Amino acid sequence: MSSPTLQHLSATTWAWMNDQPGWGFSNSGVVSSNGQVLLVDTQFTLSATRHMLHAVASALPGTEISTVVNTHANGDHTWGNQLVADATIITSELSARHACQEMGPEQLTMLCSGSVQGKAAAYAARHFGGFSFSGVTVTGPTQTFAGRLEVKVGQSLVELLDLGQGHSAGDVAVHIPEDGIVFAGDALFSGAHMVVWSGTPSACAAVCDRLLATGAEQFVPGHGPLMSRADVTAFKDYLSSVAASAAQHAQAGVPLAEAARLVMAEHAGSWAHPERLFTQTAAAYAEAGVADVPTGTLAMVEGIARLACG
Repeated sequence: MSSPTLQHLSATTWAWMNDQPGWGFSNSGVVSSNGQVLLVDTQFTLSATRHMLHAVASALPGTEISTVVNTHANGDHTWGNQLVADATIITSELSARHACQEMGPEQLTMLCSGSVQGKAAAYAARHFGGFSFSGVTVTGPTQTFAGRLEVKVGQSLVELLDLGQGHSAGDVAVHIPEDGIVFAGDALFSGAHMVVWSGTPSACAAVCDRLLATGAEQFVPGHGPLMSRADVTAFKDYLSSVAASAAQHAQAGVPLAEAARLVMAEHAGSWAHPERLFTQTAAAYAEAGVADVPTGTLAMVEGIARLACG
């Protein structure tokens, strides 16, 4: 298993790429111009964030991280924020409002400790038990925006796009127009199935259209390898296909748990974590007006865990 690496994408951009499709191993981004650096997302743990910051400092000596953009509030993209707390930390208003609903490091540590019973706890321990959240102090944004925001990094213009609800309650993309690159956060997944915590399948598909509308040629997903325009189009088609299958089951009155099993059997393919299709199925059921669809992180993880168990 190789370590994450800092990949040089263009004259002004780099991507911190994890090579693992598992939970918690996220990608980050760097935009650098005239001694200033904008960082897209931190990492899940302090040690992982320090590793990334050391790589950035080695590749870009003498620069200063003046701005951090959090693409959404999930811990695997934000729990290293305290190590760059001197920078301006920006996210969308929706993302900032949702942060209080996120599971904190203490809660996740307890869930993984073995002191909590149930399928959700067992699943969390299996996938998150190897991370140490010791010393993490959740550090939120110092600036929020809605719609669109332009940020100058040295001589480079960076465009922040408020994507609204999709993967999370508030997603943000970072577009560097002069380089044709978008850091998409978890609006895109590559090589693994998408988690839909708060949005709807149609909203997630519409976000793909917005990302393509930037005209960018290269996309850095929140997890997994780099993506082209063709990859984003294929990802949108996948989301639409899953949503259509789930909607048919909802219309037929199939119970959610059974529908999720049917959707996984049809759409699992070779991507990692097909059990995450529970969240897409649940979102489609909620969009179809089905009552008593589970909401909230713990309830979603319980559904994912049950689907993983077969």
